[in-house]
Amino acid sequence: MRAFSHRIAWSVMTAVFAASQLQAGTLVLSSKFVNANKNKATVTIELEVDAHLTRPHSISKGANDGDIHMAGRSDDVRLPLVAEIMNARAATEKGSMQLLGQSSPDNKISVTGVWRLWFEHPSTGQMVQGDAVAIPGDSNPDHVFEVHPITQFGGNSDLKSLVPIPKYTAYPAATAFPKYEALKSTLKNNGTAISITSTKAAYNYTEFIMELAAKPTPVSDGLLVLATVFDSGDAEEPVVDGLRRMVFVKGTDPATVAGKLGKGDRLHVLGIPRVNLSEVMVAAKQGTTVNTRLPYEMIIVAVLPD
Repeated sequence: MRAFSHRIAWSVMTAVFAASQLQAGTLVLSSKFVNANKNKATVTIELEVDAHLTRPHSISKGANDGDIHMAGRSDDVRLPLVAEIMNARAATEKGSMQLLGQSSPDNKISVTGVWRLWFEHPSTGQMVQGDAVAIPGDSNPDHVFEVHPITQFGGNSDLKSLVPIPKYTAYPAATAFPKYEALKSTLKNNGTAISITSTKAAYNYTEFIMELAAKPTPVSDGLLVLATVFDSGDAEEPVVDGLRRMVFVKGTDPATVAGKLGKGDRLHVLGIPRVNLSEVMVAAKQGTTVNTRLPYEMIIVAVLPD
C-alpha cells in the first residue's frame, strides 16, 4: 500500500458525515484504500512496534487464544492498529517471537498479514484514516484495523501458524454467526471516502462447516469463495440464510486444501470475521447513505479434523 501523504480533507468529510450517530464506532476510510484491498487477503506494511505483550495469551477459550498482540503505527495505514501472531507458542514462531522481543519504535519491521477491520475495540470518536495516530500506551488500544493473523514478520515466515490452536475451544457457529448477522451499520460514500458506523462486535475464533457454492477464485494473495455456513454440531440446516464469502491466504494449509475443492464440497474450519469491503462498496454507491446489516466475511485460519 502507498503511504498517505496527507489526511483526508475534513472540509469534504464534515458535510457528508457530520450526521453519523456513533452507536459504537465510526471508521472513515480512503476510497483508494478500500478499492485497493477489497478483494485481497493480505497487506504488507512497515510497522513501528510501540507496545507488545511479553508472552502469548494462555490457551483455553474466548480471548485466551494463544495469540500475541502488538500495537504500533504505520504510514501505510494511518490508523490505530494492532497486529497479532497466531499460535505464538508454537516452535514455528520462535524467530518472530525473538524479533518481537528485540523490536522498538526506532526500527520499523516489514509485516505481511491478513488485513482485518472489525468493531470489537472501537474508539468512542471517529477514526479517520490519515489523521495523526497517537502512540499507543499498551498492546491493545482502541482500534478497528488489525493485521491478524501475521504471515510474515521481518524475515520470518508465519504461514505455518495458520493451523488449529491446540486445546482451544472456539465459539460454535450457532452462537457466533447470529451475532455477526445482528450487527447494524450505516455506510456512507462521498466518492473520496467511505464511512462505516457499526454496533460493537465480538466473537473472534469460530468453528463451523462451510459448503462451497463454487470452485474458489484465485486472487493475487489467496483464494475467495462463497459458501453456506453450518454448525459442526448440526450440519443439516444452515446457520444463516444465503452465502458468505470465505478468505484463504496463499501458502497456508487452509488454502492448499481449499484449492482442491469444488462446488458442494464441505470443509470443517476455524475462522475469524472481518468487514467485507467489497460488499460495503456495492451497498454504499457514491453519494448514498445506507443502513444495513454490517457486511462481513470469514478469514479461514485453520482446517479442523472432521
